[in-house]
Amino acid sequence: MAKSTDALALLEKHAAEIRNELAVPRQNDVFRAAVEAGFLAAMGDGEMDDTERNTIIRCVELMSQGAVIEWETDHLLDECAERAEKEGKDKRAKAVGAALKELGHAEAGLLFAAVIARVTNGVEKKEADVLKAVGGAAGITADKIKAIVKRAALA
Repeated sequence: MAKSTDALALLEKHAAEIRNELAVPRQNDVFRAAVEAGFLAAMGDGEMDDTERNTIIRCVELMSQGAVIEWETDHLLDECAERAEKEGKDKRAKAVGAALKELGHAEAGLLFAAVIARVTNGVEKKEADVLKAVGGAAGITADKIKAIVKRAALA
């Protein structure tokens, strides 16, 4: 828990800067896709415990400045889990990347997803692979994906 608590504290310091990048048209749609991408990345190790789930909820609250409230995030995570189980995580990662591309804000969405992955326990290899799949489907180059994930680590 200490790792996610430390990451959330650090995120609070940089939240305004990241929030500025997320201030885009159709912000709710970008948030929804970004949360799903973050969920999929956090599930990269195959499971999500209560601490990770609560950390994602807190991260979303921080980044949305309360525009997305806990019960909405909790419901959204349930929807993400259902889609991942029904369609498969790989297919969902590609679909989320395509949605971010269509929304025209793939980089902002991927940054938010990377922040979620980071605060839940750091971005491990399997989580990075999910972020690469989302970014690739969104049309983001491999170098840019690396830079975004690295930036999330500094957030």
